[in-house]
Amino acid sequence: MIEGKASAIGTEKYFKSHPIHPSKQRQFDGVAVSALGMGTLLGLCDETTDKQYEETLLQAGQSGFNFFDTANSYRNQHSEVVLGKVIKGLISQGIARDEIVVATKGGFIPFEGVFEDSVRANFLDKKIIESKEVIAESHCMSPHFLDYQISSSLKNLGVETIDLYYLQNPEVQVSEVGEDELYRRIEAAFVLFEKKVHEKKIARYGISSWDGFRLKKGGLDLSRILACAQAAGGENHHFRAIQIPFNLIMMELVKNNKIFQQAEEYHLDIMVSAPLMQGQIKRLNYRAFDLLPEGESYMNRALEFVLAMPQLCSAFCGMRKIEHFEENKKVLQSPSWSYDVWRHSCEAVGVKITPKEEKAPLK
Repeated sequence: MIEGKASAIGTEKYFKSHPIHPSKQRQFDGVAVSALGMGTLLGLCDETTDKQYEETLLQAGQSGFNFFDTANSYRNQHSEVVLGKVIKGLISQGIARDEIVVATKGGFIPFEGVFEDSVRANFLDKKIIESKEVIAESHCMSPHFLDYQISSSLKNLGVETIDLYYLQNPEVQVSEVGEDELYRRIEAAFVLFEKKVHEKKIARYGISSWDGFRLKKGGLDLSRILACAQAAGGENHHFRAIQIPFNLIMMELVKNNKIFQQAEEYHLDIMVSAPLMQGQIKRLNYRAFDLLPEGESYMNRALEFVLAMPQLCSAFCGMRKIEHFEENKKVLQSPSWSYDVWRHSCEAVGVKITPKEEKAPLK
């Protein structure tokens, strides 16, 4: 196991030797991070995809990307294993463990082949999960299972401490268990996470969500989630971040500025997933891109739009193809758009944004 975790001194050192534009260097809970991070969701569970990711992730670590995002379920753990190899590779090239920030997630059940057969052989028969704990035929957040996933992630990544651990998409359970039981389960998960912080297995934790903070029906209540963290860890809890999809198509986050206000009030950083909507942004009519400020390419404009969002810490983009990485890495060297440019860009694509000084108070 590689000892240590991301630190303020280490991450600042990283950007001195791997400089990016100052506006693209952000702060997350006391450590410096790149505004654009590396995602690892998509792709087959095969050697070819593993090698593609390994190449681009190594290049990224040498090019100003120090924030890496994965999950135990991504490609049936292949993504974590590859990232573990990359971390070792970066360290062998002189980049210290405390210079990079590693995030992973638990909640979805990893599987390969037929889901039912895989889950029975790997989890039910081994008493890691009870059948009644499997929700939506894919999800489990019992403390016993999450404890197992954290141990599995640590082994796959080869690190002593995970810098940021997310509870993954808890909203998928609400339709089956109801709201009160959902938050009871979130609190139980947070109790485990606080224990793991004490054991130095994770440094902090958060919630990653696809629909929970975008959709009203079946959504998540951030104030109730904060209450879960306070119940689990008191006022000195380690709940630090939420991850939400946002891009030129999925604009719900900025249509409801309550999330921004709550995140600021609760001292939470906002991370973004799917800034290019898993590559689907390129299907937009070119006229939509022409409404945005000029950039190196349509994809660069789409990324700059996301990275300019107020209160954004980092956005994570999967880049397993080296040509996509070479194109996207350019955004780290260019200045971020101003708030006014970003707001006018939102309005140009049909979303009116309330100016900062006019935001309504929380109710």
